[in-house]
Amino acid sequence: MFSLKNGTSLIVREANYNDAIFINQMIAQIFSTTDQVLTSLDEFRNSMTLNEQLTRIKDYLESPCKCLLVAEVGQKLVGTLDFWNGHRKRIEHTGEFGMGVVSEYRNLGVGKCMIEFLLKWATENPIIEKVKLCVFASNENGIHLYKKMGFIEEGRRIAEIKMEDGKYLDVIEMYVSVKNT
Repeated sequence: MFSLKNGTSLIVREANYNDAIFINQMIAQIFSTTDQVLTSLDEFRNSMTLNEQLTRIKDYLESPCKCLLVAEVGQKLVGTLDFWNGHRKRIEHTGEFGMGVVSEYRNLGVGKCMIEFLLKWATENPIIEKVKLCVFASNENGIHLYKKMGFIEEGRRIAEIKMEDGKYLDVIEMYVSVKNT
């Protein structure tokens, strides 16, 4: 149990099958209210049916090095974070995450709580040693949060993102070590 900046109680937990439809609804809402994500709302709607979300949840639940988290206020899902590790033996000790928060719960600490949960999970995981992320260079709030959580910039992909208006954005690669490597 976590407490948000406004005093609201927040639960961060691993997703389960009962969350599938609500995860799809929440992600659609997130994608419709921000341009700081790679996937467009139309791309998400065209690629993630309820059955596909159920399959995705199953994959995360059955893998010892993946986790799919949801953040919940009352009975409402307000955030999600998914972490997946490398698919080859030599990189299985590393993993990357992406996350999103429903617009009315942004800047209240939901992301921080989900990252705290993830880092504790990763520290306790016998395989995971390095947690990574990619963030749009224009996402100042996200970059500030990640640095505050101990993430270090390790690279930059120049003009990696092309926005609808033709403007290019860099992607910043960041990481934190969760074991002494």
